[in-house]
Amino acid sequence: MTVALRLPADTDLHPRVLVTQACEQLGHAAVAEWCVSLLVDGIGPDDPRQPSLTWIGGAPAAAALRTGRLARPDQSHWPRVWAVRALRYAWTPEAAPAIARALADSSWRVRETAAKLATIQELAELVEQLATLTADEVARVRAAAVRGLGAMAESEHAHLIRAALDDPEPAVAAAARRALAELCHRLDREL
Repeated sequence: MTVALRLPADTDLHPRVLVTQACEQLGHAAVAEWCVSLLVDGIGPDDPRQPSLTWIGGAPAAAALRTGRLARPDQSHWPRVWAVRALRYAWTPEAAPAIARALADSSWRVRETAAKLATIQELAELVEQLATLTADEVARVRAAAVRGLGAMAESEHAHLIRAALDDPEPAVAAAARRALAELCHRLDREL
């Protein structure tokens, strides 16, 4: 996609606003396709044929592009994080396979953001991947996965949520309590 998209006038706007503005200029499908390409195709963060990352990453993206920070291996995950987050506002069902892939990303931030989006979009086909993430080494990923199970899983996953009640990280245990209550309510039975 070769684009002539001007930079956002205000990069401090909420990501929802920035993505909405990008969709107004490029079209919803084109923004979603760009985000999927960032996740799957590994397009460069400063590819001149693509829109500026500031449309999905705001001021942090503008600063990272200006300083070249995204070229550092420990910072290269940010375009994928921003792409997943942007898909929250530019969702298309064709993006589901990219979210499945993001759930296995090497960056915990990408995995966490993808788990949150899978829950928001109710991507029940990703429940098994979320179940696996309940054992992730990063507490924030475990918490997001447990929340996803509470929102979408069936009774056979209740044991994973119950196990998370004993997680050493209080935020994960709290997420598990809410998730178990949600699962019981949704399935209309005690588990």
